[in-house]
This record gives sequence, structure tokens and C-alpha cells, in this order.
Amino acid sequence: MGDYIFRYRLEPPENRGHIRSEDRLTAMVEALLMSLLDVLIPCADEREVRVDGFKMLNDRSTIYELYGRQQSQAVNDLAACAQHAESEKKTFPNRAGYQNIKNAALYMPVIELIKKQLESILSVVELESGGKPVKVDGFRLKDLNDWVLPSPCNPSEVIDHAGTRCNCDCVYCYNKGAPPSLALRFPDRTAAEEFEEIKTRIKYFKPEVNKSLFPGLGSTCEVLAHPHIMEIFTALRNKTDKPFRVITNGAALTEQNILQLEELKPVYLDISLNSSDPVRRQKLMRDRRPQVAINALPLLKSAGIPYSVVIVPWPLETEKEMLDDLENTVAYAAAHDTHLVQISLPGYTRYFSAKELFDRELLWSSIVARVKELRGKYNCPVVVMPGMYEESISREVKNIAEVIGVIKNSPADFAGVKQGDIIKVIAGSVIRNRPQAREMLSILQQSEMKSVPVVVQRGNQEIRLEIDTAAYSYPYSRLTDTHLGFVFMGTGLRVSYLEKLKEIIVSRGAKDVLFLSSELVKPVFEQCLRDSLYFSDINLEIGVPESRFFGGNIFMGDLLVVEDFISHINDHIRKSGKKPDLVVIPSSPFNLSQWGRDLTGRCYLDIEREVGVPVELLECNTIYD
Repeated sequence: MGDYIFRYRLEPPENRGHIRSEDRLTAMVEALLMSLLDVLIPCADEREVRVDGFKMLNDRSTIYELYGRQQSQAVNDLAACAQHAESEKKTFPNRAGYQNIKNAALYMPVIELIKKQLESILSVVELESGGKPVKVDGFRLKDLNDWVLPSPCNPSEVIDHAGTRCNCDCVYCYNKGAPPSLALRFPDRTAAEEFEEIKTRIKYFKPEVNKSLFPGLGSTCEVLAHPHIMEIFTALRNKTDKPFRVITNGAALTEQNILQLEELKPVYLDISLNSSDPVRRQKLMRDRRPQVAINALPLLKSAGIPYSVVIVPWPLETEKEMLDDLENTVAYAAAHDTHLVQISLPGYTRYFSAKELFDRELLWSSIVARVKELRGKYNCPVVVMPGMYEESISREVKNIAEVIGVIKNSPADFAGVKQGDIIKVIAGSVIRNRPQAREMLSILQQSEMKSVPVVVQRGNQEIRLEIDTAAYSYPYSRLTDTHLGFVFMGTGLRVSYLEKLKEIIVSRGAKDVLFLSSELVKPVFEQCLRDSLYFSDINLEIGVPESRFFGGNIFMGDLLVVEDFISHINDHIRKSGKKPDLVVIPSSPFNLSQWGRDLTGRCYLDIEREVGVPVELLECNTIYD
């Protein structure tokens, strides 16, 4: 059996966008150059060069602009192409099996580069074979070995490609509120055709050399609903002994499937249970058999498969009824030794609802207040997502290494660590913030160290504890846990980011700097700035862009897109009457791929091109975890 064929279609001539130059030959050069500048940054003497135009060698008197006002036309052209795709099936009924070029634009823009190059070349020439013209409407990848890239080889890279269908219909489903350009369209391909692609991905999945086939977008749907999922798991297990982390709604967690998962361990499940009441679960998720997921928890415990329970406290009824059900579900999960419970604070986009469904601040603060009560009642960690929201409304001093939960039967649990402890020292090293504590514990978790001395502050006392790294039992696992059983309020903000920020500013010689943060990160960032001496000679203003792309009550920084940043910077310039010397943006909204793309597939370089201000990314990890 040969490899799966990755095929991509070309736009027909009438849908290839606006020709900006006066002649087609120059237009071809423009298209080639602009597509190249979306995947590379030219350099001169080791310094990055921002290119905004070009001259032809045979006519040096004319400068052809690449960006500026023309960029808006290019964006409109992309929108037109997206609309055209809606009628694609009718116009091109033989195009089933073609891969999504938007997916490629996000994860492997070199494929989109090839598409643009072919389209620009075909605008001025015709290909022929045997002396006769050949009509070309697509292309395929030739040797997949050319598309194998460095990779952490996380099994999810493969597993996520099975999430193309769903067996529930949640009332708050992300896909119902996704912008049209991001909305999931259920596949044209059969499950067997999808399986062929996944088998090819497994073939080129090479953990021994940390390489795998170029990634893809995956899906928000239910991987356990795929009819070939157990075959996929088995084939993947033959390639790697790394844990399988599977996000599931639980509807397929029958006793038979759990027995099969037991044979594939190590496995960790994130189960969107949402309610332990079958009536409420059925209302929330339109699950035809809600008892399957509810009954799965004791079965998973018997099978030794650790799992987390996810709850989205969606206000279907009164706030009190919702919060009481949340507590009942936490109690049920704790009784069956869940690893932890994650409370995902509810939100919606303007595409989900044009009117306000609930007061975000009132609802979120009520949920956080109830969660704080639950932590003292049940012996499992309960975390709020996003954790920085809880921190912003309930902690005067932020970013500290406060323990908000302890994994049952973990080394930390057996050592006597308590919820509310603040870590002061780990293995002789003084701990100054949460990221430092997390990093040290992660290193120690993977080390051969048998005993770890820890000093915690409990109330007004400092207590020394000795953590035996070999003392643990279910639901803790050395293979799937990361911090010896300590649970924190999210990742936190690394102080080292301030050093990187200062380096960027100095390298640019900037004095008037606009730093774009999010509503959640801003309080922590401001605290770190107050404690730092790095920026005493710099006018550093912190801006918070509005999430206009998603709208609704969405305000997560990692969900901002290029257009949101452009709008905010332009508004800032209009209000202040001047341009800053430099704009710095955290890289996390562009971390989905290695190519600096936002969720729409647009490159961050477009921000500088449109606003006319130097823009730099501050490399940082995603904080929302």
C-alpha cells in the first residue's frame, strides 16, 4: 500500500484575486515575492530587513509597492476566495480528497507558497505535454520524506487527525460560535480515506529521531467517535511508548472501549463530563446516552487510567442550580479518584449570539467563589481556566508559587503538602515566583533524585517537608504527571521575559514603546514592571487590544488575531497623535505553528506592514494552560 496522497487545488483564473500591477509579468513577480516574504525574513549583515517594495533590473526608475493600502485589497481577495469555496463542491464535483489550503497556510505555509507560485506562473504561461496544452487545477506532494520535520513527536500530533466527527451536540459548542473562516466543516472523505492519511502519518512518525510529517490543524471533534480509532491507537503504540493524552466528551467510554484503552497504557483522558446528573448532561450536551460517560469514572479507576474531569458551568438554569450541580459533579469525580477537576469558565463569540447571554464578570466571579469553597471540601485539585482570572480578582500579590491543590496519592500528597501552602525553597534553591517553582519541579519529576527537600509557608510558619519521589499510587503517575503532584494557578509570568523585552527595546534603540498585553496578563505584567529596574529610562505603555475578530465576551490574549492588533495600534496612534518607536507583542497568539501565524493563518509581519511602525514579537510560552 502506497502513501496517502496529499493534494491541493489551485484557484481557477477568475478567482485568483486582484492583479495590482499594470502588466501580468510584473504581477507574477509581485506575487512570487509577496508569497516568499510570508515565509522568510531577508537579512543583510545578520540584521533583519523589512522589504516593502522592489525594482525590476531592467527599469530601476519604478518602485513597485508591496504593502500599505494594497494590503487591504489582498485581504479582500482572500475573503472572496473563502466565499468562493462555499460553492466549490458544485463547481468542482471531482475535487473530493483535496486538502484544506487554510490548514496548510497555518501549519505548513510552504505549501501555500507553492500554490501561489504555481498560480502566478500559470497566469502568464500554459503547461503542455506532448506538444499539447495541459489544464492544471491542482498539485500533490511528491516524496513525503521531503516533508518530514523536527518534532517533539507527541502522539497527539497523529491522534487529533481522527477528530473529524462528533457524537454529541453541546449547546455551547465552540464550532457553533466559530467565525465562518474557522468553522469546522464535516469531512467529505469517508472514515476509511481519513484512516489512510492517519496511517501515512504514523508511518512517518519517528520518535527515535524526533521527526514527523508536517503537522495539520486537527479538529475540535471527538476522536473516540472515529470508527478506526482503536486501530489508530494500536498502530501508534507500536511506534512510541509516550502517554496518549486524549480529549473526549466521554460518550464512547463504554466498558469495552475502556478495556481496550487499558491495553494501550499509558493513557490520560480529559473528560468533558460537565455534569454527573444524566438529565443536565443530556440537556447540555444532547448526549443520547449520558450514563455512559458518568459510569466511566469508576471503570477508569479500576483500569488504572488517570483522567481529569472538565466542567463548563453553562447557565442553563438559575445560577444557584448551576453552582450546586457543579459541586455535585466535583464530589462525584473526587469520590472516584479523578486526577483533577478543571472548571472552564464559559464564554461565547459574536457569531454564537449577537446579544448578551450572561454578565461575564458576575458569573465568573460567582464560579470562582464556589470553587474556592470546594477546594476545602474535596480531596482532589479543582482548577479554574483561565487561572489568571481567579488570580486577578482574588490575589493582591500575583505570580507566587501558591499550591491550590495536591494530586491524591502523589509524592507531594504523601509528604504532607497542603492546599494554600506557598513554596519558598526547593532542593536548596529559593523560589521567587510560580514559573520558577513549576520548572524546578518538572525537572525533578524527570530526574533520578529520590528525595526532594521543600520548604513551604503555611500561615505564619515555614515548614520543611521531604518529598519521596517514589512514594505514589493511582491517580498519580510518573508518566503523565509533571510537578510531583503540586497543582498551581496556571503557568504564571516568567520574569526572564522582562530581560528579553529590554534586549528587544535596546536593539531597536526605542524610547517610546507600546507593549500589547491581554486583560488577564496585564495586572501580573504591571507588578513585574514595578519590581524591575530595567525600564526606568523608557516610556513603556501597556495596551490591551479588543478581540474584535471573535467579539462576544471573548477577551483571551491568545485568541487575538493580526487584525485585532492592527486596529488597536491604529486607534492608539489616532488618540495619541504620534507613532511609537516600537510595538512589542507576546508571541503566544502566534504559537499555534512555528510560522508566526494567527488563528486565521495570517502572518504577524502584516501588522508592521499595515501600521507603519516597527513590530517585534517577544518570544514566550502560551500562558493559558
